[in-house]
Amino acid sequence: MNRNDLNLWRTSDLAMSKPAARTLDRRTLLKAGGALGLTGLALAAIPGGRNFASAHSNHQDASASPVPGPQADGTNLWKVQVGNMDMENKLDLQGFFPGEITINAGDQIWFAEGMPGFHSVYFGYGAEPPALIVPDPEQASPEAGAPPQMVLNPEVAFPGPNMIVDGTNVVNTGVDILWDPTVPTIVTFSTPGTYEYLCVPHQSVMRATVIVQEAGAELPMDQAGYDALAQEQMAALVEEGLAETAEYAEATAEEQADGTTLWTAAAGAGEGQARVMQFLPNSLEIKVGDSVKWVNYSTGEPHTVTFVGEGATPPEDILPAAFADGSPKFAINPMTLFPQGGDTFDGTGYLNSGYFGLPGTPNEFTATFTGPGEYIFYCILHGDAEGGGMAATLTVVE
Repeated sequence: MNRNDLNLWRTSDLAMSKPAARTLDRRTLLKAGGALGLTGLALAAIPGGRNFASAHSNHQDASASPVPGPQADGTNLWKVQVGNMDMENKLDLQGFFPGEITINAGDQIWFAEGMPGFHSVYFGYGAEPPALIVPDPEQASPEAGAPPQMVLNPEVAFPGPNMIVDGTNVVNTGVDILWDPTVPTIVTFSTPGTYEYLCVPHQSVMRATVIVQEAGAELPMDQAGYDALAQEQMAALVEEGLAETAEYAEATAEEQADGTTLWTAAAGAGEGQARVMQFLPNSLEIKVGDSVKWVNYSTGEPHTVTFVGEGATPPEDILPAAFADGSPKFAINPMTLFPQGGDTFDGTGYLNSGYFGLPGTPNEFTATFTGPGEYIFYCILHGDAEGGGMAATLTVVE
């Protein structure tokens, strides 16, 4: 990856480790699918973090367990599920379910998490959404050739001031995992029209539509119908993901001129809304001197290939701090963002591909293995060095 190529931060599906206003341990958050390998980081770790989250939460007041259906004022409350994860098959379903819903002016939609995940709901009326990752605005310009410090864009992470879709004012719910799960994300639709929306972190595939009719118009489907449709759509994506998993289940081998073997394996798969959060195969045996090329077959979904050998410590991917005004700042660790350790591994030190598979970056990473051993490798964004989440084993024999 070119350290100075920042174009990818505008258009990618980059998902960051989730800073959380609620306390969630790393293992729990690893189950969030499209969520990254999380640090258990909380806004409470930053002075004033919880107060900031509370003061800036613009979710509308509602009960902790909304009941979709007709309301006392004659409107309807609808439910749309935001993402889901098939844990057994390690499939992240990056969609809104159902993908299209028809409601009436004055109605509301409860955007409910399928699982804790790094998702947002953004109505921009065709305008390009803000970048998810931006250079730290408070950092002085880096020296020539040095990369800027990148941070999670507060404009994306935290809710905007408006939660009414009217065709004019942008609605951004912020990243849900930052907020108290007892506060539902509810958006009001005041004006008839057709409104497309997206999840900023997963915008290349995670898009949907709300059709708003005139108040009092006949509705084509009730909530039970939409719930059934949502289940059908998710089941279809699981089947799609299983097919992708089967396609890349085995590594391929190519003999090199020097007698060694180049192995090709998958670091994630799935071009659509079904994202395979696995290294395929999950276990591979090679010989000393062989190389492995990991290809990201899931366009727009970033992954890393990371080995933490003897003498090295797994780095944290998010470095918590605060902006000058006291609001939370979440910086990406350059040790995880960019390639480290070259392209050989002998069982010692730290080898990291950096984020790859995004616009402006390669979609593959190749390393040669010069020392025998059994090594766990993982994706910093979706797994951990102990083998949790998106992790696999490479055995190197003499």
